[in-house]
Amino acid sequence: MSRRLLSALLVALVAPPVAAHPLVPGRVALSLAPDASAPPAPAPLGAWAPPAGPSGHAPQDIPAKPATSPAPGPPSGHVPADISPPSDPPPAEPPPAGTAPPSEHASEDMSSAPSAPAPPALPPHLMRIRPAIDVPVIGLGLVLWLGSDLAAKDSSWAGCAACDRSRINGLDRRVLGNDNLAAAHASDALLYTTIAAPLVADLADALVTGRRAPGSYRRAAGGWARDVVVLFEVLAVNVGLTNLVKYAVRRPRPYSYDEDNSLGDIHDEEARLSFYSGHASTAFAMMTAWATIFTLRHSRARAAVPVWLAALGIAATTAILRVEAGKHFWTDVIAGSIAGTSIGVLVPTLHRSDLGKRLSFGLRPSPRGALFSLTGRF
Repeated sequence: MSRRLLSALLVALVAPPVAAHPLVPGRVALSLAPDASAPPAPAPLGAWAPPAGPSGHAPQDIPAKPATSPAPGPPSGHVPADISPPSDPPPAEPPPAGTAPPSEHASEDMSSAPSAPAPPALPPHLMRIRPAIDVPVIGLGLVLWLGSDLAAKDSSWAGCAACDRSRINGLDRRVLGNDNLAAAHASDALLYTTIAAPLVADLADALVTGRRAPGSYRRAAGGWARDVVVLFEVLAVNVGLTNLVKYAVRRPRPYSYDEDNSLGDIHDEEARLSFYSGHASTAFAMMTAWATIFTLRHSRARAAVPVWLAALGIAATTAILRVEAGKHFWTDVIAGSIAGTSIGVLVPTLHRSDLGKRLSFGLRPSPRGALFSLTGRF
């Protein structure tokens, strides 16, 4: 038997059982080339071609078993690329009728568009109310105010017809003889204005400030209520202290030196309550208190200077009218202006919520006792 016929019989007997065995991972193509010593070449991935017979055609009796799992990669470690075609993306839904199709730069335009600035939040209110301190202080001021007026309601004195005018200083002596009833009425009107104007102006400022942030009107109204308490405390302390000094000094008014004046009875108790001027002290106290609150609320506002100028201008006009009317001497209104300004600045400053961070107290021992120190930053 020749060698070629022996090879064909071996292929027919051995190849079909080996190819159909379930443990064989892949299909192997056996070459029937004349050079039988060469190793068989692996078949392409995903397909199996039977070896060609002697006539060049694949034998029909060799069954083909479909692959149930992907063939392992070649021994060299190279992983074959996925040759499956990519799945098509789902079709885009058409835009609704009446709308323009989105442009390719729509997302870029939306991301680059500047967002609307958020409204600034309101700062915490600077006025802090302490009922344990404020209520007794307001009550004491009202007691001094109303008590002194009720005690001197039916009081009278002999007048100042025999008073020595030479004992009056040169600045105040120029006021003697002033008798202007219109100036007296104008000073009364300005006094009521200086009491009501801070309340109205502070309310307007609170409402304007409340518009900067949504839902802040209630907070602004609460801040205005605190300011009203502070302003009322300024008024009570100022009038109470003024009446206390008036009834302690009992200085005759300028018009009390003239029995024929048109301002009032020289024998009335009111005619000897000249020092110091209650109109001047009240006007300066209320106007400077409002200006102080405005400055504390708007520390960097350019309107602070005009507010102070307007406040001091109205208060100074009230004081000057009192001298022009013949109700007070110059020293009366000067002392009243200093006292009122001190109260108008001190009371709101002591109500600051951050006062503890600006004031510090200390007590240090010294060779003769103790040294008390007070430092502050304003």
